[in-house]
Amino acid sequence: MNQHFTQPGLLRRVASLCYESLLLGAILLGASAVLTPLVVWSNHARWMNVLMQLFLAAVMFGYFGLSWVRGGQTLAMKPWRLQITLPDGRALEWQHAVVRFAIALALFLGVPAVAYTAWLPLFDNAKTAMSVAALWSALPVLWALMDNDRQFLHDRLAGTRTRLLPKPARK
Repeated sequence: MNQHFTQPGLLRRVASLCYESLLLGAILLGASAVLTPLVVWSNHARWMNVLMQLFLAAVMFGYFGLSWVRGGQTLAMKPWRLQITLPDGRALEWQHAVVRFAIALALFLGVPAVAYTAWLPLFDNAKTAMSVAALWSALPVLWALMDNDRQFLHDRLAGTRTRLLPKPARK
């Protein structure tokens, strides 16, 4: 496949991420409705809360993994004409999707959670610690400003690329 492709601009990718967050919120809201009665029935048992978190992580991976492996586009990437590929332009396979998802999950959720835990004892209230920790969520996106290829950090670490698809031909 062709290794040369058009690099999408940062604004386009951030807009796609914002749209993705809305879609993902709706998906997770629907998925959580499935297990919420069981969580309430178990009187919010710790094991049930852990099961709920694992279920929601599996739902997220199902959405992203299927989208990336079947065409390289999530629902939010389609209107922005973005596609996830390997550096040589080939489609992702399941092992690539697992790695990309794990890295993105760690960067967007794991690092801010660790930062919150570390900052909480240093601040007077949890709100300030949460605000400072949330800044770490911007790291994967801001990385593109320093990266030679303008890739997000999770793409750089996972060995994937985000490319801009050409405009469809008008009829």
